[in-house]
Amino acid sequence: MSPNPSQQSAAFAANVLDRVRQCAAAVTRYPLDILTAEALLEDELGIDSVKLAEIAAVVGREFHIPAERLPKGGMARTLGAMAEVVARLLAEAAPARAVAPGVTSATAAPVVATASASAPLAPMSVVSPTAPPLSASITSPAPLHASVPVMSPTAPLAPIAGDLEARVRAVFARVTRYPEELLTPDADLEDELGIDSVKQAEVLAVLAKELGLAKGPTPSQRLRTISAICEAARAVQGATPVVAPPVAAASAPVAPRPELPFAGKIALVTGSGKGIGKVIATRLARAGATVVVNSFHSREEGERTAREIVEAGGKALHLWSSVAQEEHLERMFATIADQLGGLDFLVCNASNGLIGPFDRITPRDWDKAFRTCITGTYECAMRARPLMAKRGGGSIVTMSTSMSQRYMHDLGCQGVVKAGVESLTRYLAAELAPEGIRTNCVSAGPVHGELLGMFPDAAGRVARWESATPGGQLCTADDVADVTELLLGSKTQRVNGAIWVVDGGLSGTVDGLLPHPSAKPAQVNGAGRGHTNGHDVRALLALDA
Repeated sequence: MSPNPSQQSAAFAANVLDRVRQCAAAVTRYPLDILTAEALLEDELGIDSVKLAEIAAVVGREFHIPAERLPKGGMARTLGAMAEVVARLLAEAAPARAVAPGVTSATAAPVVATASASAPLAPMSVVSPTAPPLSASITSPAPLHASVPVMSPTAPLAPIAGDLEARVRAVFARVTRYPEELLTPDADLEDELGIDSVKQAEVLAVLAKELGLAKGPTPSQRLRTISAICEAARAVQGATPVVAPPVAAASAPVAPRPELPFAGKIALVTGSGKGIGKVIATRLARAGATVVVNSFHSREEGERTAREIVEAGGKALHLWSSVAQEEHLERMFATIADQLGGLDFLVCNASNGLIGPFDRITPRDWDKAFRTCITGTYECAMRARPLMAKRGGGSIVTMSTSMSQRYMHDLGCQGVVKAGVESLTRYLAAELAPEGIRTNCVSAGPVHGELLGMFPDAAGRVARWESATPGGQLCTADDVADVTELLLGSKTQRVNGAIWVVDGGLSGTVDGLLPHPSAKPAQVNGAGRGHTNGHDVRALLALDA
């Protein structure tokens, strides 16, 4: 008995959704089991608009649909929504297709296999150019967190057999994680594949090493396709190969390498793809620790941070996860336990909270801030507890703001929730002390960096804060990292449950902390929420929750 039209339609929709999920898996490297039809792409999966554009390009090629016809941004909050649009576009185009006898329009859409979408990921390696890797071959049991391998710049590159085009496609596939089937010679790298100039430069740098070129091709309007890149590579293939520097004479004395303070230590820094977290992760690696770089919203920046640490001679790996989601935490800490065997340091830097008018904070804003800053910090600490205990103890540093105990205009959500972080720090210090674990908090004031730009009237605010700070200078991320490194180390062994303020003395004053006198009072609407006159500014502070 042939299926009825409703069954055919359901089967067609299911097939489209499955293929859309396969495309998303190929681009993001997420396991299919979390790429459900209903999962919110940004809030739950951390897929931003740039990555979504890449998915749309791959889906467009899969179904032979122009990418500009597919939903983007707020119109594509879920994969299910995208699949519905694809199914509708295919159904509209179905009457124009020549359908073979016995084939219904519901099954006439072309099926293109995405071979690599469900393929297992390659093992992850942590390689140090100065020391053998910790756990020489690290294979992640949790594909949710798997990142591209972090390789040493001095590690030999495996030769790739085949002609030049095959080698170029293989390098593109390795760096971008796209399936090779999509990397056709004439596909436009940016418009069709969503590979921007930054990623192209990364690919071409790897390609230059692969081909032994002293200088490889660079991204340009002319090099829009793999075919064009192959031609450029052929043109420079005769260039002088990279030559290793001469080795010093065997008789030359070698100075003993000083022992690094955190040598042999393992550190997890949440929210360390960028900003203060990145600076802290880099500093700990420089001090000898093997650093687990964690990011959620800024996944590519997290991978880049780990790569930069290794290129500088350190040891690092990147684990993608949200500290606000229990399943993510379980997999992240299971990976740390299985691959690194324990943990010595934990820096809870991941944060989330609204920067904006107090009467604009919604229940959803409170929930996201609390789940990241309070629940996320607590869950990370409790999961770190057994990993630290098995190594004889450890140290935890939480992050707060010096405005948690004072008022700062537009920082209501952060200030209130961070006050909870400081209280939680004291409780963790008491509860974890029997296992030899210390817990302290760094309470930072305004820090020069991209976050200051999120405040309304940022330039005026910074000037007022500087004038209210003794010495007239705001802190930098390095100032915060200095104190964090000190609290983690052995020089503060008897410091536990402390809140260390790092704000240049700003919190010791009151001038400049209130709304500007010229600001107009809020007008209250019928719902009881205030509405400020003029421009309504909301900025979401999301440090890789």
